Amino acid sequence: MELQQLKDNIYYIPNRTNIGVIRNDEKVILIDSGIDDDTGRKILRTLQKNDLYPVAIINTHSHADHIGGNSYIQKKTGCKIYTSPIEDSITMCPYLEPLYLFSGATPIADLQNKFLMAKPSKVDYTVKNNQKITVAGIEITVIPLPGHSPNQIGIVVDDICFCADAVLEKEVFAKHKIPFNIDIAKQRVTLQLLSESSYSYFVPSHAAPLKDISQLTNPYLEVLDEIDNIILQVLTGEKTTEEIIKKLLDNYNVTITRTGQYYLFKTITMAHLSSLSEGGKVTVIIKDNILYWKRI
Repeated sequence: MELQQLKDNIYYIPNRTNIGVIRNDEKVILIDSGIDDDTGRKILRTLQKNDLYPVAIINTHSHADHIGGNSYIQKKTGCKIYTSPIEDSITMCPYLEPLYLFSGATPIADLQNKFLMAKPSKVDYTVKNNQKITVAGIEITVIPLPGHSPNQIGIVVDDICFCADAVLEKEVFAKHKIPFNIDIAKQRVTLQLLSESSYSYFVPSHAAPLKDISQLTNPYLEVLDEIDNIILQVLTGEKTTEEIIKKLLDNYNVTITRTGQYYLFKTITMAHLSSLSEGGKVTVIIKDNILYWKRI
């Protein structure tokens, strides 16, 4: 891991999940912490090589690849952790992540792994959307970027926007095909908000920093529309949720091999069905104790 400078005292550490680093003398604020203790250990080594010391972590949201290093770093440094409402509860009790993926029932063992359930960490401060906060003498603006998770936030410092998982690069779409979101309407608002913004740099969690965010927002919006249209085409008659999931995966030539994958894709499909239902395009009916989706 190596520090990459973006502007003055603003850096990031390229990783599977990019880590933001905001510096004030020897003190730094981290934006997210990676997936596990090992990532947290590597982050601290990188900082130590540069005579830097973390005093805070701001988590953009509570998915395991963003909070997994919290516990290790917090234990080693005593740093404070900041995040948003709802995300704070999951950060302190990561069991909630597989719990909601498994429809609120006790999740099976296959869902209780580090990719879906990080180690718990103590949240010290809960921040609000569009709030300006000062951490370690650094002024930070919190912006709302929900859709991918219940209350994902972006962090703006000195005209640089750390925009978390609100956008994805084309290579990620090529690999995973169907982006994970829990609220499609909010994700569209988030993408529109970013596309209308003009920060000097945008730093996504899973893409290289860039100046023109429309390179990522526009294709993402097209993918969301495409998924909606595929689901509507599938609903030539009444279909169960399972049938819709299969048709959607078949359309993108996606073959799932792990239990976790299935529940992630089920959540994605339900998010699109919920959005289409709110838009008056689909409805549900129950026959013979089976729930079906039907196009209006």
